[in-house]
Amino acid sequence: MAKAKKRVARKAAPRKTARKTAPRKTARKTAPRKTARKTARRKAAGSTGREREMLVRRIAHALDIPAAEAELRALRELAERVAPVKPSGPDPAHAQAEKLQARATRHAPGALPERLYLLLDGRGLDGRGMPVEVIDVPTVVGSERHCTVWVNSPQIETRHLQFARDEGEWYVEDLDSTHGTFLGDQRITRRRVENGDEYRLAGYLRLRTELR
Repeated sequence: MAKAKKRVARKAAPRKTARKTAPRKTARKTAPRKTARKTARRKAAGSTGREREMLVRRIAHALDIPAAEAELRALRELAERVAPVKPSGPDPAHAQAEKLQARATRHAPGALPERLYLLLDGRGLDGRGMPVEVIDVPTVVGSERHCTVWVNSPQIETRHLQFARDEGEWYVEDLDSTHGTFLGDQRITRRRVENGDEYRLAGYLRLRTELR
């Protein structure tokens, strides 16, 4: 019995040793990979840094300015190209100048009168989503069948509003409707038509104007 136990112990010993040494072999294999990755990253970072310094020096030398200012100018120019800042709103002075120029062009001798187009709720008056030109003057919008622009809605007056010309300008006029005609939050009675105006009839029906 004693000899059998000794033999079992001798055979089991190498297995325990193999189990202890197995993780060491794995550690030896993975360690060089991590080191190689770190080395590659350091080389890439160093290469990028050297290229950046070289480009900054070139720009600074060409413009005869300090390196810091050259780098800032380069970043500004790149930002304007790839990510330009959009203006928060139109310049009021520029918009007013454009309006005056447009009016002067309309009233210039031999200038053709502007044509007015209407677009109802984004669908167009012809049902195809295309703006329709106003030909009849005045053009009356209402729920009566004989109106120039017929709108089948009980909230729209039989003769709700009209478009007409006065001294070469287009005007929109509410015909004393009960539910009113609005531009934004303002209820209007008569107003000169501008390109891109979007009127609301009875508070819900959108009527857009386009001048061409």
